[in-house]
Amino acid sequence: MGLFILVMTYNLNYANPDFANTLDAIARADAEVVLLQEVSQAWRDALVARLSTAYPHCSFHLHTRMAGGLAVLSKLPLDKVEVLPTPAGTGAWFPAARVVVRTPFGALQVLNVHLRPALDSGSWVRGFMTTPEIRRKEIAEHWRKLDHTLPTLVVGDFNEDPTGRALDYLAGEGMTRVPTTGPTTWHYETTSRGGTYDLLKMNIDHVVIDHRLVARDAHVLDAGTSDHRPVVVTIGPR
Repeated sequence: MGLFILVMTYNLNYANPDFANTLDAIARADAEVVLLQEVSQAWRDALVARLSTAYPHCSFHLHTRMAGGLAVLSKLPLDKVEVLPTPAGTGAWFPAARVVVRTPFGALQVLNVHLRPALDSGSWVRGFMTTPEIRRKEIAEHWRKLDHTLPTLVVGDFNEDPTGRALDYLAGEGMTRVPTTGPTTWHYETTSRGGTYDLLKMNIDHVVIDHRLVARDAHVLDAGTSDHRPVVVTIGPR
C-alpha cells in the first residue's frame, strides 16, 4: 500500500446486542485506523478482548450517555488523543475526539465526531427541522480546536446526509466529502410478513478530507449488525 493507509469509521450502536458479527466486520476490514462511535463499557470490553492484539494502540472515552462514547483502534502509533468537550450553548449532545496518528506519510490529524441526532422532544420529524443549525455550530466549535498545520480528516456519524449544514461548513473551510459506493451507511429496519426490510435509509456517516490528502476506494461495507454500516476509505498524501 506504500504511503496509503486504510481508515474505517463505524457507529457500533450502543444497544446492539450482537457483538460477534460486528467485531468480525471490523477484523475482516483490517483497516490501519478505526474510529468508532457509540462505544459503551460493554463494547470497550469486547473490543479489547477481541482486537487488542491486532490494534495495539487504542484509546477509549466513555460518556454518561452511552451513545456519546468514542474510541480509536490503531495499528499505527498515536501521538495524541484529545477529547473535545460537548460544545456549550449549541444544543449538541456528545463530545468529539481529536487524534493524531503517526502514519508512513507523517502526522495525520483525525477528528472523530458524533453530531447531534435529528431528534427533538422525541420526534424525528421535528428534529429534522430544528437540528441542522445545531450540527453546523457543533462542527464549527470543534474545527476551531484543530491544529490546521496538519493534514486532516473529519470522520464519523454526522447525523445528516451530504447536503447537511455541518458538511457545508467544512466545505467552506476547504474540506471535501469523500463519496462512497455500496449500500447506505444507516438503515432503520422493520419486520413484516416474516421478512426484514429497510423502512428508512440514508448516508449519514462521512469521511471528509482536506486539500493535502487524497482518497480512493471509498465504500460502505454491508457487514455487522449495527443500524449503521462501516465506511472504509484509503487515504494518502496528495
